[in-house]
Formats: sequence, structure tokens, C-alpha cells
Amino acid sequence: MEKYYMAAMGGAEGFGNKSIAALVKYFGSAKAAWFADAGDILKSGARKNALEIFLAWRKNHPDAPEKLISFCDRQKINLCSIADEDYPPILKEAKDHPVFFYYRGSLEPLAERVGIVGTRNNTPYGQNVALELGEELAAAGLTVVSGAARGIDTFAHRGALKSGRTVAVMGCGINYIFPRENKKLLEEIAERGVVMSEFPPQLKPNQGTFPQRNRIIAGLCRGVIVVEAGEKSGALITSDLALDYNRDVFAIPGQIYAEKSLGCNQLIRAGATLIKNARDVLKEYNIEKAESEEIIKQVELEGLAAKVFEIIPRDNYITEDEILMKLDDINPSELTDIMLELDMKGCVVEEAGRYRKAIRN
Repeated sequence: MEKYYMAAMGGAEGFGNKSIAALVKYFGSAKAAWFADAGDILKSGARKNALEIFLAWRKNHPDAPEKLISFCDRQKINLCSIADEDYPPILKEAKDHPVFFYYRGSLEPLAERVGIVGTRNNTPYGQNVALELGEELAAAGLTVVSGAARGIDTFAHRGALKSGRTVAVMGCGINYIFPRENKKLLEEIAERGVVMSEFPPQLKPNQGTFPQRNRIIAGLCRGVIVVEAGEKSGALITSDLALDYNRDVFAIPGQIYAEKSLGCNQLIRAGATLIKNARDVLKEYNIEKAESEEIIKQVELEGLAAKVFEIIPRDNYITEDEILMKLDDINPSELTDIMLELDMKGCVVEEAGRYRKAIRN
């Protein structure tokens, strides 16, 4: 029950983590703080204007903790506070860690995590890199963390789901789906990883929520990879926070004239570790599994699909016309269906009508 009193305090917009922590420390518990006399609350030492916001909120919502318990139960939302055993220890190391957060899924507090972030307006290059990084890092046993936004975040999550776990840290309430097209993706993440947010469940995103969200991504992770980022990309906020938390920062290089790679190239110039693939990250962390075997995902293919997959190269691209020239017992419509099947199974990476293997044996 204690954490629900804490979260109820967080329902007061403008009454943040530091103020909540200050009241809990002063009164000994969140419950005691919730029921404390207004005069005593104002003597607690926290900022006066923040305390007045809380007092007004409590006056208008006296039964907020009880309602929150009922709401979370109906919506199948879990709540984790800083006092709980399943609160990730690495997140506590961040100086501005959340005192509580909502989540769906399985926390696995001791998991080894790596963040993958980048622009919402990615190029095909960034998409392929994010998918491949997510898949290979997850296959090696790392949990991939990102922000569930359009672009690089989405592709990092999708890649990770092909072979392992991923964590989505929302820039809005956990019950507010943003972007809308990621509804199914978030459901899959909750089933096979974690969707989490420190914001009230129904809160819509705004300009301030995303930078606030970024500190949790950085705090949860051993290192953060920036895949594509312009000069003013929000992903650079996450990398700055990672450095502030003494986390590793990795960056994918891009062409010197590519607008979406300017931020990454600047990070590298400033000292971020340049990486080309997941193997570079895993070598950095002495995870030998990925050096000796690069099996991303096992799939079962039969008949013509197996034949087609066999001739698709690993390290460069091939077109459907080139495949047809190599195989005599297949027609164009059959091949189109097979390529769709291979794509759906995560066996190939497609770019502008060309394909290469997404599974390396």
C-alpha cells in the first residue's frame, strides 16, 4: 500500500520526485506524509510552491491512493517503488532516479541492459542498423532498452523481439498509446519484456515528458548506442545523461554530409566509442557468445523457401530478379510470396527491393 500513496502524490502535476522523496524522508513513510497535517507538511523543508501544489491536489483527491489501487488492478498495471526488491539496482545509481514507476511485463531487475536510441525520422540505413543491433544484442542475452517512439526506437524494439527481451520506457502514461501505430508492438513488449512509465497512466505526452523519460533509459543501461541523430536530436539528451551517469556511449558513424548522422559523428569526435555492429559492443563487454557464434534466430524452412534462403547472401544484397536467374523451379509470383514469408519470419533484411540474410550461421 505504501507505494500507492507515493504514486498518489505523483498525481499532482508539478510535485516531482525530489519533493516526494523529501516528504517521505521527513515523515518516515508516504502514508504518513499523505495524512499529515498541512502545517506540518509546510514545515518539511521541501519547496513551498511544490508543497502547496500537493496540498491542493490532496484536498481535491482525498481517496486517490485507494482509487489508484483499484485502477491498477482493473487495468493490470503493476507499480514499483524505490523500496521494492524488484526495483532495478542500476537505476538507483542515477542521481535523479524515479521514486516509483508503473509497468506491464516482467522487470528482471538484474538484467544486463543496453539502450538503443536515435531519430524519429530515420533513413533506411538507420532502420537496418537498429533492427540488426536489437536482434543481435538480444540474442546475446542483453536486454534492449528504448523509448517506443517512431523511427529508431521502434526498429530497435522490433529487432530485439525477434530473439530476446526489450524494455520500452514511455514518454507518456502507460495507458496512453503513443504513437498509435505502436499499439501491437507495445502489447508484444509487455508479453516478452517490460513497458514502463513514471507518469500517471493516462497522461498524454508533451515537450517535457520525453527528456524526463530519457533519463530512465540512460539510468537502466550499462551503455547507450546512438544509431542516427541530427545535431539537435533528442537522442543526444539520452547520450548526455548516460555520460552523466557514468555509462558507456556508443555511436554508429554515418556519411559526413548525412544530416541524420551529424549528431552521431559529433559524438564520435567528442569521444564516444565508434561501433559498426553488435559484435563491437559485445567485445567491449567481453561477451564471448557473439564472437564465436552469431546465430540470431533459428527458423524452420522447407521446400522452395529453404532453397531461396540458401542463395541469399549474408553481407550484400540481392534482387528478386537475380534470385530468379539462379533458380529454375520457381516463378515470380511464388518468389514474391516466399520473400514475404522470409521477411515476416525475420530471416531477411529488405532495402529498396533488395535482400540479404538477417540470420548469420
